[in-house]
Amino acid sequence: MMSYEGAQWEAGLEVLHALSEAGGEAYFVGGCVHDALLGIEASDIDIATSADPGQVLRLFPDTLPTGLKHGTVTVRRSGFFFEVTTFRQEAEYSDGRRPDDVFFVRDVREDLARRDFTINAMAAGADGAIVDPFGGMDDLQARRLRAVGEPARRFDEDALRIVRCVRFAARYGFAVDAPTWAGVLACRDKLRLVAMERIGAELDKMMSAGDPGRAFGLLLAASLPARFKLPLPGAWLARLGRIAAPSADAADALIEAAGSARSGLSRYLPERADADLRWAALFLAGAAAAEEAEEAMKQLHLAGRRVKRIGDIVRLHQSLSIPSGREAWRTNWTIGVLDRGLEAAADWQQLFGAQRMREAFEVPDELQAAAGEWTAAMPAVRAADLAIKGDELCAAANKPPGPWIAIALRRLLEQVAMGTLNNDKETLRIAFLKELRER
Repeated sequence: MMSYEGAQWEAGLEVLHALSEAGGEAYFVGGCVHDALLGIEASDIDIATSADPGQVLRLFPDTLPTGLKHGTVTVRRSGFFFEVTTFRQEAEYSDGRRPDDVFFVRDVREDLARRDFTINAMAAGADGAIVDPFGGMDDLQARRLRAVGEPARRFDEDALRIVRCVRFAARYGFAVDAPTWAGVLACRDKLRLVAMERIGAELDKMMSAGDPGRAFGLLLAASLPARFKLPLPGAWLARLGRIAAPSADAADALIEAAGSARSGLSRYLPERADADLRWAALFLAGAAAAEEAEEAMKQLHLAGRRVKRIGDIVRLHQSLSIPSGREAWRTNWTIGVLDRGLEAAADWQQLFGAQRMREAFEVPDELQAAAGEWTAAMPAVRAADLAIKGDELCAAANKPPGPWIAIALRRLLEQVAMGTLNNDKETLRIAFLKELRER
């Protein structure tokens, strides 16, 4: 039985009751059901109903016709959005993504039969009763991920379900049912049909929750990245594979064991961090160059600001080279902060704030502790922070503007940031002229 608490569930119940009072059936379906049964707060609540889209549009004044062709209407209620979809069956998937046609049906069990995994093929009524024709409750209790019906057919319909299988297993700590994993291997070549944007969205969700180390271990155990439409850095993936599962037995454990099986990659990924920090750690774990990391993120269609953020963290860490000696650390850190910025510095410190992360990457405790002090003590981190400006350098040198200004300002910035020059106009002018005479 389900129990419903909170404003979002209450608004959803209002939608269910309205559909029922109009003579239809209505249920909560999909991820919100299994998340609630697992005690996880649902982010989205989806509804399936026997009412056709036209009836839903007439019944609710505040709607968006987001997917009428496939029977979906988005209903807004009490500030929340609910995707309300008519019970349906689907025709063949000739493009490996979308059904060629849909057929509206009257029985929720027929609708559930088209879904990917048993844990997603449950429906919950307004009274909390669960409709579970494929044993999803048993699989939840057994911590097992199992396809609905014939796995190869499910994956053949939409090959992205192969990657979703990996994500769900890692997200919830479930073992993968043997026939389901066999279906993954049998259909994996169809991943070449899947747009990289969709692949990227799934991988990004893997990095956001659960155990992303295990997720990438499973991806690599099945050689899935090699089947993507566009390649990701091969040497990076190979190194990750050796870390994730150094033996066949370790790979089997990632697939077959529920809950306790962790990838060797898991020790390199922060337990509590946003997806960008985890991506950066994954690239560092596989010794990817910053350019490789940025290209991979572009292939996966991450937003440009995120590509830059991840690349900056990777570059800052690699610029340190973790040498021995406090002065060498400070010089490399200061130059790295000037090159990459304060956000990258804060991200690096957060990434290596935990002892387990410092141990995994062999980052000295003293370096991580001192880095924050060095950053706070920097009087300037951008040329704009200097007390002297480019036009004033031109006047002092009696030279016309040119690229030399940026070079001169950068030299002054480095000295100010390191604390070897005071950030006042006259000191900087004298230092600039002295260097000019000596060149």
